[in-house]
Parts: sequence; C-alpha cells; structure tokens
Amino acid sequence: MRTETDGEMTRQSVMRRLWLIYVICVAYTALFFAVGGDDILHRDASSAKPDAASSGDIGEVTDGIVVEQEFTAHADEVMRLDVQIGTYERKNTGTLTASVYDETGTQVTKSVMNASELVNGVTPFVLDPAITNANGKTYTVRFETEGASAGNAATFACAYGADGFADLALNGEKQNNETLIMSSVSRIPDIWGKVLLGMWAVLIVFFAGYFLYTDRKLKQDKDTAASASIKALSRYRFLMNQLVSRDFKVRYKRSVLGVMWSFINPILTMLVQFFVFSKVFRVGGANYIVYLLTGITFFNFYSESTNNGLLSIVGNASLIKKVYVPKYIYPVSKTLSSAINFGIAIILLFAVTLISGIPLTKYILLFPYAAACAFILNIGVSLIISTGMVFFHDVQFLYNVFMTLLSYGTPLFWYLSSMPEKYHFVFYMNPLCDIITFSRDCIMYGTFPGAQLSVLCLLIPVLILAAGVLIFRKFEDEFVLHI
Repeated sequence: MRTETDGEMTRQSVMRRLWLIYVICVAYTALFFAVGGDDILHRDASSAKPDAASSGDIGEVTDGIVVEQEFTAHADEVMRLDVQIGTYERKNTGTLTASVYDETGTQVTKSVMNASELVNGVTPFVLDPAITNANGKTYTVRFETEGASAGNAATFACAYGADGFADLALNGEKQNNETLIMSSVSRIPDIWGKVLLGMWAVLIVFFAGYFLYTDRKLKQDKDTAASASIKALSRYRFLMNQLVSRDFKVRYKRSVLGVMWSFINPILTMLVQFFVFSKVFRVGGANYIVYLLTGITFFNFYSESTNNGLLSIVGNASLIKKVYVPKYIYPVSKTLSSAINFGIAIILLFAVTLISGIPLTKYILLFPYAAACAFILNIGVSLIISTGMVFFHDVQFLYNVFMTLLSYGTPLFWYLSSMPEKYHFVFYMNPLCDIITFSRDCIMYGTFPGAQLSVLCLLIPVLILAAGVLIFRKFEDEFVLHI
C-alpha cells in the first residue's frame, strides 16, 4: 500500500513529465509560427493560364525584339509573373527585362533577370516593387533583352486560339490568336491560416486545462488517460526497450552489412526509380534525385511501421497470454523500431540534399513537424490494422493490395502538378501525400508549405490516431480469445 508521500512523489513525477511535453510542444509551435511568418496568413494565388488546343513558341527573343502582353489583375497585389519559357539547353546570354505599364502607359514596376537563370519551363519574374491596388485593372508587360544573340536567346511559349485572353504583340504588331502562356501571381489572405492558428490555440488551451485536471485527479489518487499512459510507459520502459532492440537486431541478423542496409536500401531504391523514371519514362526535373529520396524515406517509414504493426498482436500471442502488459505497447514498439531506420534515412536524405547543392534554409526547422505527423499516422494505422488482424486474418492480404495502391496514389516519383489542380484536394486526403509534399517544400524549395498543408498534415493523422485508440481500446480485452 502506498503512503501519502509515495503518492505525492508519483503525482509530481507524472506531472513533471506531462508539463515538460507541453512546454516542448508550445515552444516548437512558437518556432513554427516564427518561421512561417506572414506566409501563414497569406498565400500566393495565380490567375488562370491560357488553355488552348495547340501551343508553340514565338521564336528566339534576341536584341531588338519587343514582346508585349496584356493581363488583368485579379487581386489587390501582384507580386510576380510566371511565364512559360523554352531554353532548349542553350546558354541564354544577356539579360531579360519585364517592364509593366498601366493603362495610361506609365511604367509601374519591372523585373530584370540574368538570362542564364531562366529555366526550361515556368520562370518567375519577381516584380520590384509589387503592383498594389491592382484588382480589376489591365496592365501591359513588355519583355526586352540585352546581349541575347541568335542561337543563345530564350523563346516564349504561346497558346493559339485561347478564349478570353488578349493577343500578344511583337514589335508593336498584334499576333492574331496568339497569347503568352503566363499568369500573374498575387498575395491574398489565406483562410487556412486562421484555421491553423485557431487549431493550435484550441490545442494549447485544451491540454493546459486537461493537465490541470489530471493534476487534480492525481491528488485524489485517480488517473486520467494521460497519467495512466505516462505511468505505463515508465513501468514497462524496459519491456519497450527490449522489444525495440529485438526488432532491430532480428532485422539484421546474419546480415554481412548489418545496419548499413538502413543506408543502402533507400539508396538502391532511389537509384532504380531514378533510372526508370528519369531515363526511361522521361519524368524528372531539377534535383529529381532529392525529390525521389524524400518520398522514399517517408513511404518506407510508413510501410515498415504499419506492416510490422499489422502482426504486432498476433505475433506476440504467447507473451500476451502469459503476462499482462498494456497491449498497445506492441504496435507502438514497432513504430519506434522503424523510427530508428527512419532517423538513419533522414541523415542520408540531408547528405544527398547538400551534395546536390540545395541550400538549407530556415524552413528546414519545420521538418520535425512532418516527421512527428508521420509518427502519429503510423501509430494510428498500426492500432487499427493490428486490431483487425486479430479477428480477420484476411486484413493482411487486403493491406498488401492497399499498399500497392498507396504507392501509386502518393507522389513518390510523379509530380502532383501533373494532375489538374481541381483534383489536388483528392490527393491531399492522403496523409502521406501531405507529409511528403510538406517535407519537399521545406527541403527542396526552401518555402513555407502553406497553411492548408500544415493543417492537413496534422489533422488527418490525429483523427486516424484517435480512431485507432478508440477501436483498439474497445476490442483489446477480446484479443486473448482470438489469438
């Protein structure tokens, strides 16, 4: 029987750990919003691009050629113009200037680019300064080059017969039914930013109140789910360590290279996919190898965690029947053991990123958010499918089919931008797609992934975890009757 002093020490120890977790989460939330800054409450919105049955280009834009295109602003502020350009792997010497004029012919802003920085595809012309109070107004952008000689000049892509767009002009002469493939990018308020702020505010207040409630219950010698979990993890920490250690050792038992396979496996997978999709199917782009490795790293973490978690209950049937321990420890331990491989793969990912010449920006600080969301997702799915496996062994075969579908439904080797934008939200319902896209924005592109993606990255895994906990707790007492 515990004394009052022992109970007080237990309460203090539990609450110390809970408040430590709370402070770490609040501190990282503050860091998250500091890094995101204004990008949390605002987002870039592009106007519609000309869409026609056929397209081509207007030929090389050398010195002396002036290309003009009218466009209408659809927001108060226009930050840049995204223009489809063809470089055809030429040197593209000189500079390219985009000057913007209002309806009175007054120049309001411009953008100057070194021609060597142009990309074969969409090139962003950042306007300095941005156009303000622009909504509904018509502007003309004039492109001119300096130092661009024949054979080393860029070309502009154009659409033929695009309805609702003004014709382009070459040296003042209108080209009938030809329009530059261009869109204006504006800065607009993002409703998802308010959702993200509200979600975190609710979570912070809720858990503060819940932990205070837990403290009061502990004083009455009663537990809440939070305190019971902390006590169980502490009490069975040795078992958890043994389960994780066993899984890690068994994985590399009798392997010559041992733990090195944690590096070799994603490298070989990346190289095979890189060859197949970039050389055979001609899918690719800048830093495609980092693009592939990011997807492979997270997908392998999910695949390994959930496939091992699927068998975590039935695979420990003899232990469950003999010794009482909280049964959720088994699927959780599988995710923890997979997290070791995931951590090793992350080291490889950052090494390849640096070797590829991609600079690490402040947004890399958001990467732990994606990793934490992946961890939550894996535990939630493992709880659900491990429960199902106890009662229906067909779950194992169905899940194998699901994993094949998921591998093609997640942008591992293909680009989400290749899909029509109206279908993007369907893919965003796939939490792996959200997490991988979020990570690529942080690592590859050095940008804030957006408030919508930030919300979905956490919200969907948390809902899956909540469903997993409810399902697991409802049926865990029946496990011994069916395993």
